[in-house]
Amino acid sequence: MSVTLQGEASGAATGGILYLTNIHRLFDTSKRQKKKDGETYAWMGPAVSKASALDTGAELRDRITAHRRVMVLNDEAHHIWDPDSAWNEAIRYLHETIQARTGGGLAAQLDFSATPKDNKGQYFKHIICDSPLGEAVDGGIVKTPIIGKADRRLEEQPDDNAAYRFERHLRLGYERWKASREEWRKSGKKTLLFVMCEDTEAADQIATRFNTDETFKELNGTTINLHTNLKGKIKKVGRGAAAQEVFVEDEKAISDEDLKRLRKLSRELDSNSSPFNCIVSVLMLREGWDVRNVTTIVPLRPYSSKANILPEQTLGRGLRRMTPPGTQGANELVTVVDHPAFASLYQQELAQEGLPIEMVDVDRVPATTISIYPDEGRKDLRELDILVPKLTAGHRMLAKLEGLIIDDVRQEFSKYKPLPLGGKGKTDIDYEGRHLFTGEVVERMKINLPLLESGVGAVSYFVKQLQQICKLRGLHAPLAPLIQTFLEEILFERKTDLYDPALIPRLGDADVGEHIRAVFVPLIRARTTTVEVRTPTEEPMSLAHWKPYQVTHSERRPALEAGRTLFNLVSCNRELEVAMSRFTDRAPDVAAFAKNGGPQCLRIDYLAAGGRLAFYTPDFFIRGTDGNYYLVETKGREDQDVPRKARAAVAWCKSASNPSCQWEYLYVPQGVFERLSGDSVGELARTCAPALQNLLTEEDLAARYPLFVPLMTGEAEEVEKAPEIKSLVDAATLEALPPRYRKAVEQAVTLFLFLETKGMNYAAVFNALLGSMDEAAKGLMLRRLQPNMPPTAPEQRAWFDPYLGDVDYKARPQYQNMSKNLKKTLVFQAGFSPLGLLRSCMDYALNDTTKIGGVFEYVKAGFKVQGGREMLSMVTSINDFRNTYVAHQEKELTDAGLAEKELRSWINGLKTLSSSH
Repeated sequence: MSVTLQGEASGAATGGILYLTNIHRLFDTSKRQKKKDGETYAWMGPAVSKASALDTGAELRDRITAHRRVMVLNDEAHHIWDPDSAWNEAIRYLHETIQARTGGGLAAQLDFSATPKDNKGQYFKHIICDSPLGEAVDGGIVKTPIIGKADRRLEEQPDDNAAYRFERHLRLGYERWKASREEWRKSGKKTLLFVMCEDTEAADQIATRFNTDETFKELNGTTINLHTNLKGKIKKVGRGAAAQEVFVEDEKAISDEDLKRLRKLSRELDSNSSPFNCIVSVLMLREGWDVRNVTTIVPLRPYSSKANILPEQTLGRGLRRMTPPGTQGANELVTVVDHPAFASLYQQELAQEGLPIEMVDVDRVPATTISIYPDEGRKDLRELDILVPKLTAGHRMLAKLEGLIIDDVRQEFSKYKPLPLGGKGKTDIDYEGRHLFTGEVVERMKINLPLLESGVGAVSYFVKQLQQICKLRGLHAPLAPLIQTFLEEILFERKTDLYDPALIPRLGDADVGEHIRAVFVPLIRARTTTVEVRTPTEEPMSLAHWKPYQVTHSERRPALEAGRTLFNLVSCNRELEVAMSRFTDRAPDVAAFAKNGGPQCLRIDYLAAGGRLAFYTPDFFIRGTDGNYYLVETKGREDQDVPRKARAAVAWCKSASNPSCQWEYLYVPQGVFERLSGDSVGELARTCAPALQNLLTEEDLAARYPLFVPLMTGEAEEVEKAPEIKSLVDAATLEALPPRYRKAVEQAVTLFLFLETKGMNYAAVFNALLGSMDEAAKGLMLRRLQPNMPPTAPEQRAWFDPYLGDVDYKARPQYQNMSKNLKKTLVFQAGFSPLGLLRSCMDYALNDTTKIGGVFEYVKAGFKVQGGREMLSMVTSINDFRNTYVAHQEKELTDAGLAEKELRSWINGLKTLSSSH
């Protein structure tokens, strides 16, 4: 996210600095002549009336162009990307006029935007400073977003009325908003619910229900509807000091005056005097939106824009903090109720913003955002470059559906059993809120949902859903009668009709929707999808020209240094990618390799389960010393689409190859890589070839990978193989660890088993344990010291700054640094090197006779306990090994025996620290 200035800039020209967004209005006087007399203008300089607008505009132009050097600061710069826009014409006029009058000109134009993309979704080429959203969250500048998910997918109900079609979403958002309202009630801050609708009709329907339905009692009469086709007027309600202005909808078009007053109401939504608790909208209120009290967002738009600006802006509606920014301030959350676009958003678009999305426990180590870029300063990019061919897609979608008849539907359904009719659908839904970046569960609640009350609109609803899945339009005429017949005559155990009381409760159930999608999607795809030969479209893509992108650096997703990649680091996901990166960096037949990551990565189109058009992103590129290439996929776990992805990748490699350069798909299963004892990629490819061949020759995919799976959830769920780690850690020790530490141990041991027979540096094995070890050390200090910490800030300052007059002056810095680090750890939980600090605390308690008050007194009492010396010896050993072989790598760890011994020691130490009180 590029640097953003809050709100819309309004102009002022002082001292040669011009700061405004609407400068083009100064040069467009024709629009002013259409406005009412007496209306004032405050775009730049003092307010003026229409009568003097023309003269004032000329005066302001003269004032600006009288300066020799002018710098322009432009907010919301994504609106002026077009070089032919009125804005750029005005800028050119300023520059040329100043140049002619004074010999100077515009010194610079600084553009600021939260979404620096043109209307094709391409990032601006002139970005010079980038501030990732992940850093803003870590720094406490904005709220922490969480994704609110339920115990099952948030299915839409088959109803044409959006207020009932999105029943589950709205209920979840409403309940979460009420919970946040209680959380903030004592602070005196009001909280707002924001509902983003798909169109103005849906906005009207939802706003009407919120304002009238007892189900949403707390929103009755307090929901404001804002969209471009809004009709109504402002009315004053109440008398005297209690009088308030509210917007009342009716069929009359809104007047300019009422529109102005409505905008004023929207700017005052944060105020406790505002009567509104909920905003329902279609547009984003774009510029001028400065509402800070949004705590819950319910996005209901399809978010189909290629630029993906809408979901980014939707998230931005709730990111502004209610309290002052900073890491020491309140931990503010904004909850986004689950929506398919947000899953895609944070997995693809926001990946470059440094947003980790792995699911971890609450006590996880905060992830760090880093940039990946071609490292021209330290590496020979030409020597390490990789050229990736650009090919056409392998599938083309036809615009029209023809030839589908009811007999085809009966034949496709014959593989399934008819469903029972009647019965009661699930009405209780278990809701959990997950951190948008980390995936951790941060809240849970149970919400009651009513049964579907009407079957009207079900057919059109399912048609719309199938259109969305298949990315086609105009399917209502051919599909509607087929779906109606399917529901009435085929799907259930007996024939029925759409108004049968036994059918109505079933229309909202997941099994009904899944069978409709499982039957109709393949039929539609078979008649609207053609397979084509991939052909080169232009010159190959050079990785040396890739723009920088952001990734997460954490123990689960480490970013490694490597000599044979042109990038500064190799971002890895899972231990198998770490092992593959280490192996490739040392293989004698590798000239260069690179991770296929970021927004510019290679994505190969393929048909997934159920005929869905999907995209597959392989893991690595490898260029061999012979000039040929490998497209690499490391597979530690399998999903049902693996064979389909492999077929698409093999076809891509075949099309990418030419007489001078061959591409080969290298599929690396976890088990095969573990057993490999060689050191070359060529040997690895030969060893893995049978596994790929078995994958490609699977004839009965339908039997092995059933078609009946959720088709709207993106990728099918993956089942991860449990690592075989019993040889290094017993089950009792593993079971005694907290879940997050258990996962870290599994990663470390699995990576050790990968590298054990390959004679490599084993330091990477311990990286997976670093965060957990520090967390365990910090947790022990918190348990033993924090209960004794004074509650108020003045008392804490004295406690962490005890009298050191009796301490030798040479030793004072040591104790001062230790007390500062303890304060950071106990107060802010952000201390430096917790494991080293724990060792210092234990050493002071057991071996230091210096008497110091304050926090040191409690350090002595907390760690001078039975078994303390054994624990000190263990912590010292782990800390010394860490500094020598892992953190600073003063020595290379190539001794497998030493690595295994220390790994066992670290695992036992992790168990001891996490279980000590």
